[in-house]
Amino acid sequence: GYVVPTQLKLVHDMLEVYDKKAKPTWINEKPVNVTFSMDLYQILELNEPQQYILLNAWIIERWYDEFLFWHPMDYDNITELRLPYDSIWLPDTTLYNSLVMKDEDSRRLLNAKLTTNTTRRATLIELLYPTIYKFSCLLNLRFFPFDVQICTMTFSSWTHDQKGIDYFPFSKTIGISNYIENEGWCILRTEVKRKEVKYPCCPNKYTMLYLTLYLRRKPLFYIVNLIIPTSIITLIAIVGFFTTSSTSGMREEKVSLGITTLLSMSILMLMVSDQMPTTSSFIPLIGWFILGMIVVISLGTLASSVIIAIQKRGHLGERLSLRALRITKIFAFISLTDIPLHLIKGTKEFEEAPLPNAYQRSIKISKKLSLHSDPKKSWFSFMNTNNSPIHGSRGMSMLSDKSTDLLMSSSALNELTSQMPMPPSNAEEGQLSQDVIERDASSVLLSPSPPPPPPPPPPSQLVPFSPITSPLEDEPNSAAESDIGELNTAPSGVRRQQVRSDRGNIFKHLNVFTGNVKQSRKLAVKEYEWLATIVERCCFIVFVIIFLIVTFGINAVGYYHWRSAEQYRWATDEE
Repeated sequence: GYVVPTQLKLVHDMLEVYDKKAKPTWINEKPVNVTFSMDLYQILELNEPQQYILLNAWIIERWYDEFLFWHPMDYDNITELRLPYDSIWLPDTTLYNSLVMKDEDSRRLLNAKLTTNTTRRATLIELLYPTIYKFSCLLNLRFFPFDVQICTMTFSSWTHDQKGIDYFPFSKTIGISNYIENEGWCILRTEVKRKEVKYPCCPNKYTMLYLTLYLRRKPLFYIVNLIIPTSIITLIAIVGFFTTSSTSGMREEKVSLGITTLLSMSILMLMVSDQMPTTSSFIPLIGWFILGMIVVISLGTLASSVIIAIQKRGHLGERLSLRALRITKIFAFISLTDIPLHLIKGTKEFEEAPLPNAYQRSIKISKKLSLHSDPKKSWFSFMNTNNSPIHGSRGMSMLSDKSTDLLMSSSALNELTSQMPMPPSNAEEGQLSQDVIERDASSVLLSPSPPPPPPPPPPSQLVPFSPITSPLEDEPNSAAESDIGELNTAPSGVRRQQVRSDRGNIFKHLNVFTGNVKQSRKLAVKEYEWLATIVERCCFIVFVIIFLIVTFGINAVGYYHWRSAEQYRWATDEE
């Protein structure tokens, strides 16, 4: 007849009265002790924006089933058997922080291994299955890309409390003997802990298993692709901001450089933001770094605008004050900037240069003279306006500078000649006596000429004119009155010759003064260009120091935090 195989007979006898829906213990109050272990195979993904980890692991669950016990002697000494997982009772082990709801999508259950144990009169069930777990992990990206992450998986039964299923770790660590190294993360440490948790909903405690991974990021990718390019772009921008001006002498193109650099920083910021979670609780370390670089470039652009304003101020014609020169020379020494020759005592340029306030004094005196000028004109001033070679064909004074037309009187000319030194070539020829200057300069008017009046009467028919009071004096000039009276009583030829002589001497003084004013304007441009160069170099030094502090300081903080994570590895070695 037909002989039934022993293994088939064993399976038939075990499952004939077996019900997989019942907890496999003879005493209902006795819990099923499940031993849980995990071997990590590969970390597939660690997603920072959505904050989850995707990994591949092998799970082994072990427990004793009292309903599946058999005596090996009765079945030809068979001690092991494989059965499909859906034919026996299984614990409902659940990953509490899983992001996948379907069990079929996270693990693949196969056959279970049964080993009879005559001592305990129960069968040891070993369920080995591969898994792909996707679970949430609150990532701390404060020190990104020098961050260390601690992610924990929580396993327990969903329906059975501690009275039904009690979990125990097979080992204190997660197995990594078959682990495939990840390109972005390295495992510092793993640990498995068992805790009993009481929930408000349930009268009994639940046994929880916490499997923790200590992960440290490998920052080389971010250093090469983000930190180093950002640092180089910022350094080039600083050098471009605060180097000497171009061949054209202007610095306007540096503002365009700053705007272009800010645009490139914005692109790098977008690259970082794609990998960061949307949070307002903190700013990642690399965010502080790029933000610091943006602030440095923004301040550099603003400083370039200030330097351009300083450079263009020299075209106004006003030279630096003595106090400003003293302060500027100090910073010139610090920034190793050469001082212009006309500011160094003992040089030929210093002796020939006008005083620093010559142009400012000319403007001030011109305004005073304009406010106090006498509307009456003498015959001498009329002849000066129409016949003097220093006037143009259209009646405009050629002695006046671009800024103003000078109206001269005796005391005004005295003040100008006292402030403005003459070149050596004109010094001897320009020595006029004080009484002649006060007598004749009081009637000279160098201003835009009005339309030509009717021809003047002969000098013999002129009525003697009243003396003009100097606008900078409180009392009339008595010497001028007496000299003019003598001129009126003298013969006509003598008066005309004396007027021509004094007028020529005064024009020589005015020509020297006008030359000094123009020279002061040129020196003002040179001095403000020198000041702009000093400010430029000082800003370069300051911004390079700030750049080094931001670059190395922020990254040093991140590296210290990254390096201090070695304590987790040491703790593992001690255990």
